Amino acid sequence: MQFRPIETLLRRCAADGPLFEVSTLVPGRMLVIGSAEIAHEILHAPPATYLAGVANRRILPLLPDDTVLTLDGEKHMARRRLLAPMLHGSALEGLAPAIAQVTAEEADLWPTHTSITMLPRLRFLALRLAANVLFGIETRHDAEVLEGLVSRALPAYGMLAGSHSLRRLRSLSPQSLTGRRWVEFADGLRDLLGERHPQVTELVGGDQLFALLLAAHETTAAALAWSVHELAREPEAAAAIAQSREGQRPWLDAVIEETLRLRAPLIDIVRTAAERVTVAGRSVEPGTLMLIPPPLIHREGGGDLLGFCPGRFLAGQPDPRTWLPFGGGDRRCLGASLALFELRHVLPLLLERFTLQPATARSERALLYGTALVPERGARVRLTPRNAVF
Repeated sequence: MQFRPIETLLRRCAADGPLFEVSTLVPGRMLVIGSAEIAHEILHAPPATYLAGVANRRILPLLPDDTVLTLDGEKHMARRRLLAPMLHGSALEGLAPAIAQVTAEEADLWPTHTSITMLPRLRFLALRLAANVLFGIETRHDAEVLEGLVSRALPAYGMLAGSHSLRRLRSLSPQSLTGRRWVEFADGLRDLLGERHPQVTELVGGDQLFALLLAAHETTAAALAWSVHELAREPEAAAAIAQSREGQRPWLDAVIEETLRLRAPLIDIVRTAAERVTVAGRSVEPGTLMLIPPPLIHREGGGDLLGFCPGRFLAGQPDPRTWLPFGGGDRRCLGASLALFELRHVLPLLLERFTLQPATARSERALLYGTALVPERGARVRLTPRNAVF
């Protein structure tokens, strides 16, 4: 699964049908859902039937238990109501000038006329934008400090925190180390912010801001990297976006929607059965972890769905039953609006500035990085200043 996750899932689905089991190191056994119809039934079932928070705690053991990602029921909804204003509406409307400034500052530092890896550069850009929205951080220096805090809060073996057998190591266990890293992150964030956004740090807490920050930038960075990767291979679409005007960019939305379909940045929509249920005629025990992989749902039916074709969305928006890059139901990704806003603003800025060429003829496969799907070579492209004179 680690190195060929999509190919592995497609092969198993073809062999075993839309319901099959896989086993991984941390969460253990999972029931994989490979049908859009079945996925829709699960995602839109009564809230108490399937639990997302319990499931997220099993696949993301490095996250605290008391976050918007790992809570269920009314506690989750209360946390969601608290955080939603930071990621929607007026918070986004005022972000466009910051996106333009940050994108220009970062792009000024990127080498041209040579092959470069875009993923780490776009990851830092997305971190700067998330830090601006969440914490009011504006300078590159402060964003670098925050990046260091995040890196130290993610121990190399943090995912092993899901292995309960390692708790016997006590202070040397992954659980203990991860807990100490959360405290260090909270202290460092408090020092960095000073008087900025005190209401956020007081109401939410450093460990929860850590989870929110990861959710707000990691998958956005992957989506940006995949978009750049695909646009380097679609020069006509890239040129159409670069030459379009704001508010009149049908190709931009089509490319974003198709990238999120074919190159969904997350492999995991997860739920845990809270009670005995019947799924597609199969009895599922309480506590069963269920995995709905968007890349599998997005390719159901095969044919032209296996290739990149943004033109399919020029005539209309994706069907929410079969397009799930942000999940679905009442647990749809809280940061979806922020991610789409950033994609719609960053990509035109980059394409107005650069022409893109792929570094290699072969398209990059997806690699599993935590639960994110990223280009295996980091989205390597060649940037050339647009309208450059030689």
